[in-house]
Amino acid sequence: MTRFFISPNQITNGLVTLGPDDAHHLKVVLHANPGDLINVLNGCGTEFIAKLDEVGKSRATARITTIIHLDTEAQTRITVAQALPKVADKMEQVLQRGTEVGAHAFWAYESARSLTHLPRERHLKRLTRWNEIVKTAAEQSHRARLPEVRADQDFSQVLAAAGQFDLSLLAYEGEAKTTLRSALESQPTPPKSVLIVIGPEGGFTDPEARAAAKAKLQSVSLGKRILRTETAALIMVAQLLYALE
Repeated sequence: MTRFFISPNQITNGLVTLGPDDAHHLKVVLHANPGDLINVLNGCGTEFIAKLDEVGKSRATARITTIIHLDTEAQTRITVAQALPKVADKMEQVLQRGTEVGAHAFWAYESARSLTHLPRERHLKRLTRWNEIVKTAAEQSHRARLPEVRADQDFSQVLAAAGQFDLSLLAYEGEAKTTLRSALESQPTPPKSVLIVIGPEGGFTDPEARAAAKAKLQSVSLGKRILRTETAALIMVAQLLYALE
């Protein structure tokens, strides 16, 4: 069955109301009809099986028949702070594949070597598309929750937020000793929340690396080879979840 993430306020007394985009997908792409079953998720861990009542190009309604409490989320909440890459497609890859792998949230930020510096209104426009990418990826991969996407921070603000996490890591090509494995082994207990900070194509500047260390981020090496910025995030998320879960 087709899966749709919706807001909890789109459910009233057991009736689900789908907005224009989802209704158009049902009507035009899937050729759905009243009586067909769909899966609806509220983004808070609950899935509903619902029977379509009406299907229009701009609105559709369905009646809930079954409630399912999902257990598909990672217990470790990993937030990916990704420096904006030069090519938009790279950020979209991080969002799509990171959602599939199990990232909890994404923070897009500009760093010193980010090659794309955009006014705030452009960020907001991108944010709309990024949320659509995350929604589609979450539906496809049977996520129970929608990862949060933010684009309102710079590097200093990301560092300031590091204290909110059990463990904060900086993927840094200048780190010669500490690996991801050794960083995890040094923790007294397995972290439940992890922040990973990824640099842009040119990496972090020396002042940024020093600022991260001052903010108590642990810099880690991802191996002897230099990874692309969009690859580093996915490698870290996958390795962390494998090690911790």
